[in-house]
Amino acid sequence: MTTTELPVTITDKPKKWDFSRDAVTHGRLVAWGAELGVATALIAPLADIPWEAGAGAGVICTGAAVLYEHARGSWRRVMIARAAAWLTTTGWLSYTLAEGPTLLKMTFGGAIWATGAAVNIGMDKWGEETREAEKELDRRLETGETIKAAQDGWSRLLENICGIEGATADPVVDRWRSGAGYTVKITLPAHMNVDALRGYEAALAGALHLPKGGGVSFNAGGPDTPRNVVFIAVTERNMMSGAIPYPKLTPTTINKPIGFGVVGNGDEAGLNLKDEGFIAIGAQGSGKTALMKTLGLGLVRCIDAIIIDLDTSAKMSAVFVNPWLRYGIGRPLVDWPCTTDDECLLAVRAARDAIAARKTEYADLLEDEDLDNLPARPDLPAIHIRVDETKSMSDEVLQGIDFIIEEGRSVNVRVSNTGLRATRDYITAAMDELTPGRIGLRTNNSSELDMLYPGHGAPDMAIFTDPGTVVYMSATKGPYQPVPAKAYATMAEAFTEGSDDHARMSTLFMDAARQLSDIRPDMDPITAKAMGLAWSQRWARCIPNLRGDSHGNVTPDRMHESVWELYQSWGQPASYDLLLGRLTDDDGYTRTAPSTGAAAEIPRLTETILDDAELDRLAAQEAAIELAKTSPKPKSNDDLAVELFASKGQPVKPSEIYPLMVRAGYTLSERTFRDLVAKLGLQDKLVKGHDGTYAAAAHECGEVPNGRVRGVEDDPHGGGDAPHG
Repeated sequence: MTTTELPVTITDKPKKWDFSRDAVTHGRLVAWGAELGVATALIAPLADIPWEAGAGAGVICTGAAVLYEHARGSWRRVMIARAAAWLTTTGWLSYTLAEGPTLLKMTFGGAIWATGAAVNIGMDKWGEETREAEKELDRRLETGETIKAAQDGWSRLLENICGIEGATADPVVDRWRSGAGYTVKITLPAHMNVDALRGYEAALAGALHLPKGGGVSFNAGGPDTPRNVVFIAVTERNMMSGAIPYPKLTPTTINKPIGFGVVGNGDEAGLNLKDEGFIAIGAQGSGKTALMKTLGLGLVRCIDAIIIDLDTSAKMSAVFVNPWLRYGIGRPLVDWPCTTDDECLLAVRAARDAIAARKTEYADLLEDEDLDNLPARPDLPAIHIRVDETKSMSDEVLQGIDFIIEEGRSVNVRVSNTGLRATRDYITAAMDELTPGRIGLRTNNSSELDMLYPGHGAPDMAIFTDPGTVVYMSATKGPYQPVPAKAYATMAEAFTEGSDDHARMSTLFMDAARQLSDIRPDMDPITAKAMGLAWSQRWARCIPNLRGDSHGNVTPDRMHESVWELYQSWGQPASYDLLLGRLTDDDGYTRTAPSTGAAAEIPRLTETILDDAELDRLAAQEAAIELAKTSPKPKSNDDLAVELFASKGQPVKPSEIYPLMVRAGYTLSERTFRDLVAKLGLQDKLVKGHDGTYAAAAHECGEVPNGRVRGVEDDPHGGGDAPHG
């Protein structure tokens, strides 16, 4: 912990150890030499000056020097030294004038002059050193007084407010780099600990005249901190107002804490979601859904985490799958959005099967690597299940969640829950007892936060001035006491329209789909096999739940054409009744679902989507260029497509682009052309037909028979160099 001294103001008192308030300069040295020079000049042999005049000048100069040093606040020893220098010089001068100048007397006078100059200059340099010593002494004296006053103030404050006598404040405090407050280390009487201060947050904040949004919180420190030592964090200004934009979408790992906001001292608030889940409690309008979006962004940035959402309201998951569903961008960032009761139950059962498989199949890995818990890495990702509004889940789903919480810890299957209240209606006993991470938002009754933080007491409710204000802690990873924080904002409406933050938040989740789709991991084969059709056919089931009508009917106008065509290419998924064991045969026995079947997977867009024939053509092109340097290099398919679309200047029928591509030597299918368009981000330049596909648009415009652009497969003589037309 970086420490700084208590803020004190040091008075710049007059200097007392040297000849002036300024540093040694060449001008001052010349002035001192001139003083002695004036006196020495009086001994000129031709000067007809009576000795009384010299003595009088000496007295005047001596008096002037003493008065000067006295006015500057010099020490008495300095004034005596200056007076002695003048009296010695002028005394010698008077003697010389009275007896008559001689060479010996003049030599003796020069020695006196040199000695006086050396004394004056030496005393000045000595004064510079003693000036710093005096300044440090004054600073320490005044700082000590300030520290003593501050310590006495904290002692009186804790005695008057908390009834604790004998508490001592540390002489140094931690000033936060954010400038929002500071931390004071308090040593309580030996028989007390941090629990003696619980419940006094609001009273201490009032006594310190802190604004709403600011406040006081307590921390018992780490394992090496004595029990009777407490750290009091004092937030002096409202840190909870306004919005903090979500930081950059840089890839990360679930092995590090997942950040979701900022605490008062400027550090990032985060929880270790690999080793623990969390419970988030907040009333309507407290910013709970926004918090879950923020935490979701942290999870989808992980290269080694699979996210499963049990979200019957579909609010928590929508922003993570809509860029793909509506615009064909990347792939879904949430790996399994469960928005119906049956889908939630299916996901819970699949997670149970995954836990069982991981425990047996990866036993050798744990032994070989000498680990108690499975590692999290891209080829063996952690599975994090987020449950939105647990009260909306069926009893069977809640029982499954409890089982996962109890059994999934060693194989990296974790659960996080949210609810409107911290009661048993919303949070089961297993969730409460086995979930160390806690996030509290504003509630309508402070006693509910008291239940969320048993043994710590409810936080000061005055800090909840704005949505997104949270108090969080972790019983196993820290912070070990409730700490106020402000969650990041991810929606544009939180920022001023026209600002840079507003513009960035407007496309935040689109940008996330573009930037993070390639780093999202696939489920490891062992776990995917154990989950069976519940996992492999999830998208064929979820798309009707996400984009269908109330009866599950799906139409192409509700999704991007690439998603629509992909959805149509999948076979009919197994029914919920079959997967959940609700179907029976003629003899009354439960029908079991097959362990494998046609998978409904989403293809990844890669940098190369060319087949062998295309690679051969490109190789021939390069060879031709090498042989004939004067021949222009053919454009790549990417560059050609971009230029063709740009030349139209507006959305066009696919029949206007694809035939041109074919005539230019493009030999791949319409489907591959669609993948190329998706990869290049040109979907918004296509005009859709009645069923949402560009193939239908080509057919409707009458340019392509049977709704399909002619390809090389239609040539009875096989592919060739001649263009198709």
